[in-house]
Amino acid sequence: MILHTARLFIDGPMRRVLELAAAVRDSGGSLSLDIELRRFIRTTRATVATDWVCPLATVTALLDHVAGLCADGTEAPPREFRQFLERAGAGADAAAYLHSLAEKLRALEQDPQDDYDELPLSRWEIDVRFPQLSGFGVNWVYEGEFATLEESLEAAIDSEHPYCGEFLAPLAAEAQSALVLFPGERAMQDGLSPVVGWATPQALRDLLQAVDDHMQQEHVALP
Repeated sequence: MILHTARLFIDGPMRRVLELAAAVRDSGGSLSLDIELRRFIRTTRATVATDWVCPLATVTALLDHVAGLCADGTEAPPREFRQFLERAGAGADAAAYLHSLAEKLRALEQDPQDDYDELPLSRWEIDVRFPQLSGFGVNWVYEGEFATLEESLEAAIDSEHPYCGEFLAPLAAEAQSALVLFPGERAMQDGLSPVVGWATPQALRDLLQAVDDHMQQEHVALP
């Protein structure tokens, strides 16, 4: 049984930061810790909701707090977390390593890198930022059940109607966001299509139109 407090260590921002650090360590030099942490900062700031729930100051405070627990020799961090920390830090002193991550995040936060041309979205960022678009492809496009994207859109919308608000709102928001972040065919091919293979500017505009048409036809409030 996992104690409620264990979630502090094995899920949430602590785990995400250590996952990135471990991926950098495992990459053999192909990834940069600074760049991956800049992407973490950018992802945290991508929506007001995320930044409101867990601002970066909270993440760094958690890192410092757990560093203190490690320095005191407490058994509060579960074994799974200690093993993960050892993998990310390659055997470095746990407290010192966590403090160093906190300091690095604070320093990078002062000069965030939000330019997508200079710092392209990584696969993990796309998975976090565009889960609805990714899921739509898996569920409605790639298996070839429908001959056209229009048919896929109609089937997807019909499957959720009349309780489609929770499905359509984030899907449309991600589509509009992608059109803004990746204006034009080339930008989208370079930035989004490698992960969300069905996404093109026209496909996303068709999606937005289909959502708008459905809402106008089926969900307009009566006078």
